[in-house]
Amino acid sequence: MDFESLLGRQLKDDEVVEVLEARDMQVVYDFDRTHENLEDVYWAAAQASGFQFRFDQNQKLGVVFLYIAASEGFRPIARNEVGAPLYESFDEAKRDFTRDGISFRESPGEKWWVKGDFGSNTRHYQFRDGALFRVTLSTKAA
Repeated sequence: MDFESLLGRQLKDDEVVEVLEARDMQVVYDFDRTHENLEDVYWAAAQASGFQFRFDQNQKLGVVFLYIAASEGFRPIARNEVGAPLYESFDEAKRDFTRDGISFRESPGEKWWVKGDFGSNTRHYQFRDGALFRVTLSTKAA
C-alpha cells in the first residue's frame, strides 16, 4: 500500500475511505476535553494490520504510524505493505540517507531514531534494541 500517497488527503477522500472500509477501521474523534487549547484530532487504527492514521482538526491525514514490531496492541505490519524502504539498523538508514543526499536528523547520543526529509513528507525510523521498531510517515504540516 502506498501510505505516503495518502498523506495530506482528507478523511472523506475516496482513497482514504477505501482503506478505512477495506480494513474495517473506525474513526475516533479525540477532542480537547480539558480546555487546554489542544487541537482536536481523529484517529483510525488497524491493529490487526499494524498501522494507524492521525487526522488533524481539519480532517487531513498528517501522520501514519507503521508498526514494524508488535506494540501497543498492534500486530506487525506486513513488510511488503509498507511502501517505503525499511532499514534494519540505525547505521543502515543513516548511511543510505547520506549516500542518497537526503537531509536528516538523528537522536542525540543513542542510536534510537533517524528522521529523513523527503520534500513535503518525512519518514521517522525508530529503533529498539538495535532493531527497526516503528516507521512514522508525516506531512511537514503535521
